[in-house]
Amino acid sequence: MIRSFVFSAAVAAAVAASIPAAAFAQNAPVAGANAPPVAGANAPPVAIVAPPPRLDTNVLFGKDTPVVPMAEWSVEQKGAAEQTGARVLIAAGPAELGRAPPEASRYDSQTFRFPSGDIRVLTFRKANGGVLHQVTSEKSIYVVKGSALVDVAGVATEIFAGDVVSLPGGVLRSRPGKSEDTTILAFSVLDGAPNPRAMVIRGKDAKPAVIKAGAKAGLGNTTVTVQRYPFDGNSIRAATLSGEGRTAPVVPTVDALIYVLSGPMQITIGDEVKTVSAGDALREPAGLSTHWDVPRKGSFIATNGVPLVPPPPAAVAPASR
Repeated sequence: MIRSFVFSAAVAAAVAASIPAAAFAQNAPVAGANAPPVAGANAPPVAIVAPPPRLDTNVLFGKDTPVVPMAEWSVEQKGAAEQTGARVLIAAGPAELGRAPPEASRYDSQTFRFPSGDIRVLTFRKANGGVLHQVTSEKSIYVVKGSALVDVAGVATEIFAGDVVSLPGGVLRSRPGKSEDTTILAFSVLDGAPNPRAMVIRGKDAKPAVIKAGAKAGLGNTTVTVQRYPFDGNSIRAATLSGEGRTAPVVPTVDALIYVLSGPMQITIGDEVKTVSAGDALREPAGLSTHWDVPRKGSFIATNGVPLVPPPPAAVAPASR
């Protein structure tokens, strides 16, 4: 059960915008021992209501998605049994950051919310305290740049750019004595398998493979290269599309949630056509024909999200040109 939060209206709005919807919608237990308390505990109780995902579009632009300033810090508490020991406190939003002590890690959080899951971008800077983040509803993470330390099946594990962790636990921290600017991509989706195992998949072990034929293959001068990170019930894919052309259309059988690392590229999802660039996110819904037009090199990170509503009737992919 999600622990109750008691704090001000300002931090309630900020936390609602920064915590993935899956933490609310699934009423799921948080990873580790406890959910992080929030600064401002003496304020009147305010109910947190996660803003609903948009249903009028499958593409969310980074420039239109709020970036919430956050702070987290460790404290040693003494009191009732469950309150005793080291804990991580959190402040969210400009109004609450003044409560954070000087030693707090201050970072930016940007959440892209879709009907079948959330993508959250956590941007940490060495100059602002490095990496410190209590893992809550995150089901998998991808290290875009930098490095960190996180629990994997109860073992403190160093992770680096290009690595993936399924079911991270505990607290995400800077490596001791090796703090650096770090960007983490976190996915919150429903489990794709019963009793999934926590694991780390190293970037060096995810060998790039070219899709040479069939759905998703490059057409014209486009080459599609994918690094696949498989884990129980799901996977993360790092895809690079290079050379002018397009990809062969595909009708997905499960939603895909995608964060764009570089571009621009044009995505066609059913009747929706949008140009996306680095920092944008999108959902490829199950049952809708999808393809990319590639004017130059682009790349993205993807995972599967289980649709929460029945998909539309399966579309027929148009003939490849």
